[in-house]
Amino acid sequence: MAGNMNEQYEMGMRFVKMLGDFNLSLRASMMELEKAHEVVSPLWQDDMRKYYDQIWGPFRQTMQHYDKVEGPEYVEFLHIKMNATRRYLQGG
Repeated sequence: MAGNMNEQYEMGMRFVKMLGDFNLSLRASMMELEKAHEVVSPLWQDDMRKYYDQIWGPFRQTMQHYDKVEGPEYVEFLHIKMNATRRYLQGG
């Protein structure tokens, strides 16, 4: 059983790293998108822009919330679980 738990721990640690990398990549992509948005924004003022803004606003808020709150909290939660698993596997 300990071997299986060790494998689960290693998989969990890989997942935590992959999630952290994903979060960093997502943040960088959103920063690039924000910069592009700032360049285009003053030039684009038609009816399609109004429709776009209805979609962009909620999407932006959701992504900012994930970046600032949900993503970091979930990574921290997983670190806590992985530390508990590591302590269990080390016998204390």
